[in-house]
Amino acid sequence: MRDLIDVSTNQLKSSRLHLYTKMEGIDRLLVNSLSESIRSELTDEKVSRLEKKIAEDFGLGFDEFVYKFGQVRKSLFAFELELKKIEDNILRNFVMLEKHGDETWLVVKNDHLTEVLLKTFADEDKKRILDATREKAESIPRVLTQCGIPNTSGYRKMNQMIDEGFVVPVGLAETFEGKRAILYKSVIQKIHISIDKNDIVTKILVPEEIITSSPLVQLMTETICGAKKRLAN
Repeated sequence: MRDLIDVSTNQLKSSRLHLYTKMEGIDRLLVNSLSESIRSELTDEKVSRLEKKIAEDFGLGFDEFVYKFGQVRKSLFAFELELKKIEDNILRNFVMLEKHGDETWLVVKNDHLTEVLLKTFADEDKKRILDATREKAESIPRVLTQCGIPNTSGYRKMNQMIDEGFVVPVGLAETFEGKRAILYKSVIQKIHISIDKNDIVTKILVPEEIITSSPLVQLMTETICGAKKRLAN
């Protein structure tokens, strides 16, 4: 089972899982949709060349490149046009921050991320899992028991939500078998969906500390501010 790890073999062999151990909070959710959006924006040939370059120069996979975009961007001179397109067409129009009193909401502007959010919250089982892990971190077996979800479909859906970044590992709990169960928590506290003319407006509330510690949110905010300054000049 995915949520159980032997204390003597606590190794993460998947490159994506290794990357995720370095990510926190909302970044897992964002990087998946960012990667898909970038691949859709660029041609297959450009993506292949970019993947080869970042693997050779930095030892990074594509998702890792997206996560560290702000750090490696200046070193990829040969891809200036493609990187500029990523900034102008994706990063500037992905999410924006919106303050409501003491709450900071992420307004989702990206179609791929909007679709992922809507599909997840339309699934009653996934919605119950998010509700159950909003305030308190739980292991997968306990969540499925609390929500009354069968193990077969429950583990499949829980693993999907882990891969997509809706729930994140936040700690470990000892089990009777001498193993450790990973505890998971939802990164989304609330979601607000409305229709403005023909557009679906999706907003998500995540803890303030998650927003302030997210390098991807910071990168997008800086990209938007930089674009506004250029327009003002």
